[in-house]
Amino acid sequence: MKKFGRIISLFLLAGLFSVALVGCSNWSGIPNSKSDQIIFNGGIISVVDDNLFYANGYVDGEITTMDEYNAAAEYSYLARLNTNESTNAYSSPENVNKLNSEVLGYENAYSFVLGDYVYYASPNKHRTSSNEHVFTYVSIFKTRLNGADTAELMTTSSFDSATAEFRAVQTQGQSYLLVFDGTALSSINLSNDEVSEISSAATSVALPREGENFDGKVYFTEDKDNSYGQSGNEVFEYNLLTGEKNAIMQTLNNTITFTGRVGDELFFTRLNETTQVSRTYHLDTQRLASAAFLSAAESFYSAEIDNVFRIESNTASGYNGYVFTSSLSGEAQLLYRRDSDSSTVRLAASDEFSSILFVNKDFVFFSTESGISYKSVMTPSETTTLVSDMTIISTKIGYERFESGNLKNIYFYAQRVYEETDEVTDETTDAEEETDTNYYLYKLSFTALVSPQLLGKTVV
Repeated sequence: MKKFGRIISLFLLAGLFSVALVGCSNWSGIPNSKSDQIIFNGGIISVVDDNLFYANGYVDGEITTMDEYNAAAEYSYLARLNTNESTNAYSSPENVNKLNSEVLGYENAYSFVLGDYVYYASPNKHRTSSNEHVFTYVSIFKTRLNGADTAELMTTSSFDSATAEFRAVQTQGQSYLLVFDGTALSSINLSNDEVSEISSAATSVALPREGENFDGKVYFTEDKDNSYGQSGNEVFEYNLLTGEKNAIMQTLNNTITFTGRVGDELFFTRLNETTQVSRTYHLDTQRLASAAFLSAAESFYSAEIDNVFRIESNTASGYNGYVFTSSLSGEAQLLYRRDSDSSTVRLAASDEFSSILFVNKDFVFFSTESGISYKSVMTPSETTTLVSDMTIISTKIGYERFESGNLKNIYFYAQRVYEETDEVTDETTDAEEETDTNYYLYKLSFTALVSPQLLGKTVV
């Protein structure tokens, strides 16, 4: 039988993470404490006081038919679990409430809570004019915290998983969901569900991350009319609060591609169409008040970067800087650059990580092929492994924080694991182990050195 993967000692990390904000809902009877703030815990879960809202399971593979969609919906649905009710670490919990039947856990998954509602992405089920389904498109839904009044807010008309982005953001008391499907950039005003198309032909976007302070402006690029043989593209600024759209860069021989954003700091590649030389630049948008777009930018790195995160050290400001990924010689690397140093430090090579998960203070959390690890930028040669030897989905990780800012729990999808036992019981059978290869949600606690806890309700 399978045995639970090796868990290396965990540490309570002082100073890690700020409190996860939660919402208030008298109507649904679900206890919430703050209804006016977006509750985002990594895009796969939302922690609302004593309740956890999540996709029960994860669909590992594409959905191409309605039969496949219905089969996936049997285990990958919106679920609610009261976290005060204890469950066995290895057994399928009995107190899981199924709130609806849409598929939630899949490649393009995204969810959060605001007020009385859970908002989530699900594969499109609308038929085309030729009576076919295109499940790669994405529909955005909202439903009450008790699963009532489910409504569809929008469905994309295309979707490129390699470039598409979702962002639930707040600025000056207003809440929005930004949806970039790889071509169209849209916003949903979460106070009235009004959908506005910002651009029908965006080629790249610079959107703030959830929870970041920003000035309400988003940035994107579009190809311009090259009917006169001109090369290059255009950069636009859009104000969510006013709906105003302005072109802020129109230039020849330069192609801009946004590759990241931290608050009001933009990162982009600038390709010189004449020399075909490409570099990454950094721009604080506050400088745009007194300088043109290209003049306000500073060179940041000699190649294209991705997944940029800000490091704010909790011990010494001299370690403040950025972590990001970049491909050199065709291999991705996890890199760190201090504010005071133009050179970079390699934190991990391509065979040592799958993706950056999140950062806090000095620490960078990342996934591997079979687990989750972290390291401090102060000691980049040391790696602490939290989970290993589990079959996980390395790109879908959630997290929960204490009010003190310390990390409380990590949530991830993995194939089911079983207690180490020689006995075959009703709950754990050889047939079950051989047939149930679905991925279910697990919780890894930082408050005790225990095994990850199965939260997803199994279908076998």
